[in-house]
Parts: sequence; C-alpha cells; structure tokens
Amino acid sequence: MTLSRRAVLTMSLGMLLPVPAFATPAAELETLLSEAPWIGDGGPSRRHVYVVFAPWCPVCKMLFQRTRSARGGVQLRWVAGGSRDDRAMNQNLNIVASRSLDAMARVFRQEPVEDMTKNMPAVLRLTQSEMAIKEMAKRIEFIGYPTLIFVDGRGELKSIAGVPADLDAVFAQVGAWGKE
Repeated sequence: MTLSRRAVLTMSLGMLLPVPAFATPAAELETLLSEAPWIGDGGPSRRHVYVVFAPWCPVCKMLFQRTRSARGGVQLRWVAGGSRDDRAMNQNLNIVASRSLDAMARVFRQEPVEDMTKNMPAVLRLTQSEMAIKEMAKRIEFIGYPTLIFVDGRGELKSIAGVPADLDAVFAQVGAWGKE
C-alpha cells in the first residue's frame, strides 16, 4: 500500500487535533461536532441538528433539497465527510474553505469547483471534519451518509441515517443543546 504525500500530511495533521474528555454522550458529541467546520443552514439556534454528509451521496443531495423550506426554528449544521476519492476530497475542500451553502449547492449540482488541494487552511479544516466524524462514529451507530444527530426535548442523543419520511416530525423533536 502506498500513501500519497497528501494522505500522509492529512493523517499527520489529524493526529495533532485535541480530543477532549466529556461528561455525557450528548455533551461529548456537541463539543466534538461544534468544533468541526460546519456550515450553518438557518438562523443561529440552540435547537440544531448536525448533518454529516458526503458530496457524492445522492441521498445527501435529496436531504439538502428537502430542507430548503422552513424548519420550525431548527438550524442545520452540515459537516462534510466521505472524502473517498480525489474528486470528493476536492469538493469537500471547497465546502469547508468557504463554509457556505452556495458551495454545497454547487457541489450537489455537480458544477466544477476550484482545485483546493494545495490550500492548507482548507486541508486542515477538512482533516478536522473527517477526524470529528471518525470520533463521532465510535460513539453512535454511524451507518452512513447522511446522518442527522440531535438531542430531543428530554436531552437524549438521537441519530437518524438517511432522509426521514416526515422531516417536520423530526424537527419538532429537536431540543436545545447545551450551548449555542
């Protein structure tokens, strides 16, 4: 197995990121995911859902399209992952570099994106995102992309893989995380 220079650099940088200790599973994931370079979708709110997605995933694209309407005061926080090849990695680099919904929309429409593979701040952000997802996967039953992660009204951690049939019902369950 040969590793590219980029892969070695990405893994090395990822090992430098701190992994804090936590009190509860919800607090643990809140800290872990809040420190990842998420893209805010909707106004700031203590009621938010982290959405772990991959740029190549058609189900993620469907979720993105279905969430363009009102969400009852719930903010979505998109966390980029799934860099399974150079193209997906570059798409994710564009998303984490800009941290904009417009960049996500361009990627889901399969529009050409800028080559960001030499942009070290973007590489560091994507490494942070991928490491957060890797750590998150150890704590929940991470099946695949997309995965929605939130706390309910009782403060219990919930995760849902795929696109729920009734998004409004899911958003109605979302409670407030410990911090904004």
